[in-house]
Amino acid sequence: MELTNCSECGKLYVQYVRDTCDACYVNEEKQYEAVYKFIRRSENRLATLMETHIKTGVPEKTIIKFIHQGRIRVKDFPNFAYPCDGCGAPMTDGRLCQVCKDSIKKDLDLEDLIRQKQAEMRGSYYTEK
Repeated sequence: MELTNCSECGKLYVQYVRDTCDACYVNEEKQYEAVYKFIRRSENRLATLMETHIKTGVPEKTIIKFIHQGRIRVKDFPNFAYPCDGCGAPMTDGRLCQVCKDSIKKDLDLEDLIRQKQAEMRGSYYTEK
């Protein structure tokens, strides 16, 4: 238990598990139900994130939060792309697109190489027994 501010409204509340107060949690659940009911209808299976936002009135940020929480499985909705956390490119899996993942991997590999070269340059010496 911790006393903290709600991430949605800023109100002070006692945090147990959620990052929102009870009132915002209830509101978020209503928003989730609205989105879920909308995308479950067969005529809306091909809806985009923007169309879902417009038709339900639920902010895109909140819909993306549901996706990241695993409450909405994008693979069930082929046009439901959301922005990459790194570059904003549309994607349907994870938090980073493949380009951003590759860029981070390249940077990490380069950093490893630099550290290896620095270790070699420090040199080492051997003593005879």
